[in-house]
Amino acid sequence: MNNKNIFIIAGEPSGDQHAADYINEHLEINPNISFSAFGQNEVKKTKANLIYDTERIAVVGIIEVISKYREITNALNKAKRFIKDTRPDLIVLVDYIEFNLKIAKYAKELNIPVLFYIAPQVWAWREKRAKGFMNTINYLAVIFPFEEKYFKKYSNNVSYVGHPLNKRKGLIESVKNYEDRSIDLGIFPGSRESEIKNNIFTMLDCVQQNKNEKICIFYANETSKILLQNLLPKNYHDYLVSGKDIEVVRDCKKALCASGTITLELAMLRVPMIIVYRLSYISYFIMKSLIKVKYIGLVNLILGNKMGDEPIVNEYIQPSYSDQVDIMVELNKIDSDETYRKEMIQNYDKLKVELSTKSSENLASIANRLVESI
Repeated sequence: MNNKNIFIIAGEPSGDQHAADYINEHLEINPNISFSAFGQNEVKKTKANLIYDTERIAVVGIIEVISKYREITNALNKAKRFIKDTRPDLIVLVDYIEFNLKIAKYAKELNIPVLFYIAPQVWAWREKRAKGFMNTINYLAVIFPFEEKYFKKYSNNVSYVGHPLNKRKGLIESVKNYEDRSIDLGIFPGSRESEIKNNIFTMLDCVQQNKNEKICIFYANETSKILLQNLLPKNYHDYLVSGKDIEVVRDCKKALCASGTITLELAMLRVPMIIVYRLSYISYFIMKSLIKVKYIGLVNLILGNKMGDEPIVNEYIQPSYSDQVDIMVELNKIDSDETYRKEMIQNYDKLKVELSTKSSENLASIANRLVESI
């Protein structure tokens, strides 16, 4: 099998890392594959030909998407032109559902097979779209055990491949004893521009000014670092640290974080956390009427027989002033209550067992099988 071409799209930093892991793994299995990609910094480090940097379109929230509508439309058209001109043998779409679903529909029109990696959270708020989604793609690789059972109601072309964080040995093997950690509080406001703008000041308002704590604010990439520097007073700039520096992240005694993949990373590192997340008011109003699950933090959706059966950490979504006071109390409890901390960490360990499968290797095997069948 020679000269097979795969086009991959990853729309945000976590998906970019997962896409890069997959590309490297697939090239181990089959070095004859050539990759082209929409991605970011991690995909740039692979042998894939990067066509477009998706940092420019990584947003969350309805109003935030509207503000970047022109750029997103341009990127979508660029992807479609590339697909039409090059006719890849397989398209691998990583998360980023609204954008990638349009690509999947376009690929189906051209009879180009699509492997979707990291399922859209239709089980959370768009269940009616699940059947239509499965009819649009050829195969779905999911990263949570409960998702395989859910999507198999609509198609047998679904496999649980495990969560990609288990691929990162540096993360799994970097746990540091709580007593040896030197950072009192880590703040993780998110990776996308809209997340950072909505979250950072709310999180900082939860920090008790009368406590002499060492604080770090973690950024996801250079773009988010520059944004934080522009948003924050200069005396906060020394607090900024790369979220990719696991040696520093693992040194946190506790954390305030957004609701995405970072919650799983912190759980792997056994860092006690509180989830704090804010949307624009209009986005929140619309999303609240649609969301069907009690919790939105990934770390809270995995344990138990049903999603959110056994929440691990506290969540404060669209927090009020009284919520901010409660968050301060919770942060103090993490510091002072050893039993409380240990119970949280024991649940982290249960979560780690649930996610223990080699995701990128399994995904590469599925993709290679699909390409070989062409």
